[in-house]
Amino acid sequence: MATTWHVLTGEYPPDCGGVGDYTAALAAALADTGDEVHVWTPSAGPAAGEAQARRVSLHVLPDVFGRGSRATLARAFASAPGPVLLQYVPNALGARGGNLAFCRWFSRLAPRVADVRVMFHEPYFYFRWSRPWSASNGLALIQRMMARTLLRGASRVYFSTESWTRYLSAPQPPQTLPVPSSIPIAAGAAEIARVRAAATGADHAAQLVGHFGTYGAHVTGQLDARLPALVARMPSIRLALLGAGGSAYLSRLAGAAPAVAARAWAPDRLEPAALACALRACDLLVQPYPDGITTRRTSAMAGLKNGVATVSTTGALTEAVWEETGAVALAPAGDVGAFVDRSEALLRDPAARTSLASRAASVYASRFSMEHTLDVLRGPHRS
Repeated sequence: MATTWHVLTGEYPPDCGGVGDYTAALAAALADTGDEVHVWTPSAGPAAGEAQARRVSLHVLPDVFGRGSRATLARAFASAPGPVLLQYVPNALGARGGNLAFCRWFSRLAPRVADVRVMFHEPYFYFRWSRPWSASNGLALIQRMMARTLLRGASRVYFSTESWTRYLSAPQPPQTLPVPSSIPIAAGAAEIARVRAAATGADHAAQLVGHFGTYGAHVTGQLDARLPALVARMPSIRLALLGAGGSAYLSRLAGAAPAVAARAWAPDRLEPAALACALRACDLLVQPYPDGITTRRTSAMAGLKNGVATVSTTGALTEAVWEETGAVALAPAGDVGAFVDRSEALLRDPAARTSLASRAASVYASRFSMEHTLDVLRGPHRS
């Protein structure tokens, strides 16, 4: 029997970040199984037509989860009962990130709405102890109250990473829902070969080392230390800097490390299918993060989904699943030498690289994929 879902999100494509993209992919996946899906969001652009084509009903709320939104949602839930799933990011709920009123209303939906769920993508704003009386600390306190309110009122709670259990205490055991990649699995050996030729300058002997991300300062600091060291060890490799911001990072790299930049290719933003081919064209992906790899890192998930051997870092937020499954090769975030050692070893050992790539794809399918997410959402609550 088909289920009617109400999915609430503060953002939705095309003008959004990762949570909006995730919500769109989740809604489409639910609809593709025959369920009726209603997405409620404060703003929606041209994506509305695409959503309708995927049998997703996209509704624009009258305000940013204010009084008008609450009235609209209450009527909708009464007329079409079904699970209500809030994609929770505190700063996306309006009221300058402090929408406690909405959280209180949402937590009181039960028993009028039997199935009220919250997916925590982020917990709250952190305290700044260096400025104890700052407005940001007031917001951090309010957001903790918001989270506690939702945790008490929800019938099911999901965390995007197991690490949130350190920050959020739920009355019932939360379930972890890793964030799947929206990038497809690459298809077409000819296109993969074409991308590889472009990235390597048609040097068929060169090995291609890629990185996929948005090149924020927290990650580029990691790359600045690792890419020159890796090129120094293996001067024949080529680099593929994939993702929006790759070309800007390459320009900066040209000034700081011209010998490294000379071996790099940065196509900037690619369509999803082309990006998948670029990922598959790589012999190895290097995905260092200062706080460690987590199940929220969709930049890492894209490579795993496509079965590409990956080296990443462990840090404060890294979950046990990475050591348990061996889906990626790991080095401590602060140890550049160990990271370069792991990368070089894999590049020199095709059998080990193939084994790691196969394990990455298998773990992704069983633990991180959208199919896994649907199984958890549809399954009984785990107590």
